[in-house]
Amino acid sequence: MSSSSKALLAVILITGTSGISKISAADFIQQENIVYGNKHGLGLLMDVFTPEKQNGAGVIWVISGGMISSRRSIPQLSNNPNFTTLLNHGYTIFAVLHGSQPKFALQEIVKDLPRAVRYIRYHAKRFGIQGNKLGVTGRSSGGQLALFLATASKDSDFAASDPIDRISSRVQAAAVYFPGTDMVNFGKKNITILEHFHSRGFKADATFDFHKWSDNTKRFERIENRADRIEYYKKLSPIVHITSDDPPVLLIHGDKDKLVPIQQSRIFDTKLKEAGIPSKLFVAGNKDHGWRHPVEGELKVFLDWFDLYLLNK
Repeated sequence: MSSSSKALLAVILITGTSGISKISAADFIQQENIVYGNKHGLGLLMDVFTPEKQNGAGVIWVISGGMISSRRSIPQLSNNPNFTTLLNHGYTIFAVLHGSQPKFALQEIVKDLPRAVRYIRYHAKRFGIQGNKLGVTGRSSGGQLALFLATASKDSDFAASDPIDRISSRVQAAAVYFPGTDMVNFGKKNITILEHFHSRGFKADATFDFHKWSDNTKRFERIENRADRIEYYKKLSPIVHITSDDPPVLLIHGDKDKLVPIQQSRIFDTKLKEAGIPSKLFVAGNKDHGWRHPVEGELKVFLDWFDLYLLNK
């Protein structure tokens, strides 16, 4: 075990009124509960992990699973080899929380990450990074949200009243794990993501509980018509937003994934290549949805992707 790994296991927390916790002496600094925006009067939070020796690039780590984003997941990052690898190579990591289901459906959740990017870029100097060297990663629903960010993000809006919202929300690279990409054709043609989940005994209805404002009733009404729901699935799917100016994308997926079929990464990779976007699909053989230990070559391809497209190595 390396000295840095040992240090991660021997955690010493020194928390003051500044909200900054110093973890294991000089290995890295964790800034907790930074408010990057607000949602219906509630703060949107992220933690920032700054390595002792920064390389000038940042990676947004989307804290999400089943479209649930919880602070309880952040301490588990120290056990993730990808997280440790990024820190050890100088990447500043932004662990971003989003509004969770069941309180928020996907149509609201996708609005959070662009704000996080803008906030980080606006405060790039404060965080010790360059604003044009931002990547994003996530797993499962975190991967899906990362891809939506990568494909549907907007350029600067100079008319916005908030100066942070005038900043571009585009990222420069994405490396994601077993993401959903096409919620209309999930595993098979014309099978929606929720229909697939139901066939697997997985309850995720709150995520897709779409609502639309009604001027007649003066409230948000549930969308129940299948044709209308299909339109929501479509516009919230990363695959429909692919354009030739999107960032390079690495997809990592197990070929035995029953919850999110590898078909989702295959069709996305194909569409990216058709658009002329650098992309790569790394297939983890005989792996289902998620695995504990990296397979051969996995960590290298993950790190190399960010090194190439954020550091030009």
